[in-house]
Amino acid sequence: MLSTGSAARGSFEFDSIDAEYADGVDGAIQRAFHEGVTKPFAIIRIVTTPHRFEEVAGAPGLPGHWFALEIDKTGSATSIPTWHAQLQPNGFPAHSRGVTTNITYLGTDRDGGPAGPVPRSVGAAVTKQATVPIVVIAACALPSSPNAAQTIASVLGSVTGATTLRVRDVGQASFSSLCDKDGKAVLHYDVGFPISFNGHTSPNNFDLDETEKPPIVLSHWDWDHLHAAFLHPHLMDCVWLVPDQKLGPGAARLARILAAKGRLLIHPAGTLTAFPNGEVAHASGPRASLNDAGLTVRVALASGRSVLLTGDVDYSFLAHPSIGSLNYLVATHHGARFASGPAAIPAPVRESGTLLLSYGKRNVYRHPHPDAIKLHTRTGWVYQISTARNGTQLRGDREVN
Repeated sequence: MLSTGSAARGSFEFDSIDAEYADGVDGAIQRAFHEGVTKPFAIIRIVTTPHRFEEVAGAPGLPGHWFALEIDKTGSATSIPTWHAQLQPNGFPAHSRGVTTNITYLGTDRDGGPAGPVPRSVGAAVTKQATVPIVVIAACALPSSPNAAQTIASVLGSVTGATTLRVRDVGQASFSSLCDKDGKAVLHYDVGFPISFNGHTSPNNFDLDETEKPPIVLSHWDWDHLHAAFLHPHLMDCVWLVPDQKLGPGAARLARILAAKGRLLIHPAGTLTAFPNGEVAHASGPRASLNDAGLTVRVALASGRSVLLTGDVDYSFLAHPSIGSLNYLVATHHGARFASGPAAIPAPVRESGTLLLSYGKRNVYRHPHPDAIKLHTRTGWVYQISTARNGTQLRGDREVN
């Protein structure tokens, strides 16, 4: 939500594929999910009130719901302002503005296939549109990764010597690295970069050493947590530890590329994997929520100081057996509001820990939210630093050890 009150607006974002590729004709959709093919994929952003969206679509805009969106350059006074970003080889660097003239609810994949209200369109179009979710859902299934648990344990077993946490300045996105004494990354947690809607928050320069290919723990399959892989393709040669989640078309394309390279490892739901001085846990939130069913990492640096990386998980869904008091906490969801109360926020060591926030100035989601900042402060996280410019503090990477 972008505001509060009875007329509060929300940002609805859709990981999309062009309809002509999704009708199942001649296996077009299967050919689309490969490296080098970008044309069918897009991100659509609609800003309106939840009531207005449901009024037009016939169903709420919730994760797992599938819609057919009709978008044009212009429309009537009742059309909904819309932003459209088409996938390019380097991700989503640009977008165009138009309007959504019609939204048709196609069903939900909550039970693995379309269900729920019948689409409101009439005639032959109903039959054709009703098959679209079946074809797309099948194509978006997360590829399997045999013996993932054993391989994950082996991969994480090599993650040693972390002396520094570097929260990278990637604007409105998430990209953190555990680094050794020489500054080399031994583990990436998320590899995000802003898509075009928040492109104005991107840093002027963002360079990565292409010889560094540490394991990547992906918190969840949102674009602001994985988009850097398109700007820096060597990241696709890293081993990715990912949560088992329902994917949109664009995310599924990336998953298939990684699987084809033998780089995709699915972390078993509800499990915890220990590695030297750390652990990866699968959050306990509802599977339909990408944010709250993601992967989180707790690690002790060489100094003995403790770090918790949370992605976008609400603190109430953290699944580490014993978090204890922390020296460093990377605030969940870029400092956005969260549903749980202050009791769920992990405690700082002697009320002198450091809260780190990764966000971009003037982002379209209005992160961080003052309410979330106040809750962290009340819980003892008084010292707070962000990757964005804040007062006299210039933007940049933040390192703690």
